[in-house]
Amino acid sequence: MKENHAGFGKAAMNKDKLLAKHYAITIAILLMVIVSLSIYFVYLQYQDNQGKSAPIVAEVKEQLDQARAMQKQGALEESVDIFEHYALQGYPDAMFFLARAYERGWGVPPDLDKARSYLLNAVQYNFSYRGESAFQIGRLFQKSAGPNCNTIAVDWFKKALQWNYVKASLLLGIHYEKGLGVEQNLNKAIFYYEIAVQEGIAIAALKHARLIVTGKYGYTKDLEYGERLISFAIERLEKDANNGKASAAKTLGRLYRDGRLVNLGSKEKNNITAIYWLQLASDLGDAGAMHDLGRLLIFIDEIKNHKQAIALLKKSALKGHGGAATTLGRMHIQQKYGLNSKGAIAWFEQGVNAGHTGAMKELAIVYHDGELASKSLVKAIVLLQKASNKGHSASKRLLNKYLKKQRKLKKTKSKKVEQYDSEIALKS
Repeated sequence: MKENHAGFGKAAMNKDKLLAKHYAITIAILLMVIVSLSIYFVYLQYQDNQGKSAPIVAEVKEQLDQARAMQKQGALEESVDIFEHYALQGYPDAMFFLARAYERGWGVPPDLDKARSYLLNAVQYNFSYRGESAFQIGRLFQKSAGPNCNTIAVDWFKKALQWNYVKASLLLGIHYEKGLGVEQNLNKAIFYYEIAVQEGIAIAALKHARLIVTGKYGYTKDLEYGERLISFAIERLEKDANNGKASAAKTLGRLYRDGRLVNLGSKEKNNITAIYWLQLASDLGDAGAMHDLGRLLIFIDEIKNHKQAIALLKKSALKGHGGAATTLGRMHIQQKYGLNSKGAIAWFEQGVNAGHTGAMKELAIVYHDGELASKSLVKAIVLLQKASNKGHSASKRLLNKYLKKQRKLKKTKSKKVEQYDSEIALKS
């Protein structure tokens, strides 16, 4: 019996050793598979980052350079023909320039879907505009109304930064500061702002300064560093504005108008300086500056300045500024300065086409009330949903109100149908 027990014990031990050996081999194989997959995915990511080799032909580059020169001279349709010809042949530079034309409406009707499609094809190549292409894809997703568009935009901005397009760091900072498409993270926001500041981007310096000077969102104040950032930004902006950069002049105008980071001692002095810079930006053709200057002139003295302000707003709206179109629509609704309320719809529609959420909300109210247009709760809800998807809080609140009304009307209609059916049944 003892010998049998010993035999069984040895057999059991041998079985355990075999199982242990089997598990060890299995684990080793699994580890090899995991390591191999990791290497494969790293390789795929490397390939994605590297991109396909872009075709290089001196004659094509010369043609594209000529097309860009034509574009600057106003021969927009001719330049688009050249860009499209080479884009269809697989040249990423041509795809990039063609996408910009579709985005801005240069020689073709604006078409953001086509712009995005060409950019998505272009970023597959390793070429000089790859980072900027990724950046522009991110901007297009920012303009879209889908619920995840901001998250997708952040991913593209990170790719743009990875591909050395540093302007993307400014927008990444904004997304993390405001929690757009990502969880709000002020430390990450400042991290990205600092990257942009090191590259001399004045707006990033102002964004950073606003956080640490005002203690926005409860962030720890640092007045000394904030002042240095503001001085750096103003010096850089003034230099750019005096060299003919409209956006820099516009930013200076807004900075003095708001008076939060720069105070010249009185609101009047701030406004005078703001008007100077906004006027310069307007003269340089900036639609946003025209809008801001018009609004500021009305704020200062609407009786004296309203004619000049309306002229500026119209010029801005006709250049595609949605905010200016919305402001003009509201002026018509309120029948200010002798304007007719019926003229509001055309301006609101123009604002909607420009993607302005305020215009979407205002036009939704017009359709809901039914005084200036045929009453349509459905059209109103569609517009509010679009604005809500873009993060417009006032539209979200109004949308909930209109949806409740729609549900109530459906219930009332259903009860009437049931009552009618009952009456028919009783008669029969």
